[in-house]
Amino acid sequence: MKTLKSSLRTIAIFFISMGLLQSCVAYHNTPTNLQLAAQSKKRVKLKTSLNQTYNFEQIVLVEDQFYGLKKERGEMLRIAISENVDNKVFLQSKRKSTWATIGIIGAPVIALAIIAKNSLSFNSGLSFE
Repeated sequence: MKTLKSSLRTIAIFFISMGLLQSCVAYHNTPTNLQLAAQSKKRVKLKTSLNQTYNFEQIVLVEDQFYGLKKERGEMLRIAISENVDNKVFLQSKRKSTWATIGIIGAPVIALAIIAKNSLSFNSGLSFE
């Protein structure tokens, strides 16, 4: 029975960590234009002149009109984007996303491991079995 519980716990921790690793998205600091964003086929953050922010899975060009693809309730919605000069388009940065995920998840895990190790060496009465 103990092996079943520990196996299920390990599997649950694995799936939770995989979900957390997929959730962090970071963007480049320099804006680009809609044409380059449509060609890149990457995730995009769009900041409008009214300071509204939209996150899209991708930007596509259909019949001289740009659309942002957004996943909602399992379906991809097409949202029309006006070619306003004041709109700023930021592409996803894979490198920054990876490092942000490692930092957000890795740093607390390492800190907890150090704290646990120090707690055990000071004989604080905690028992990890």
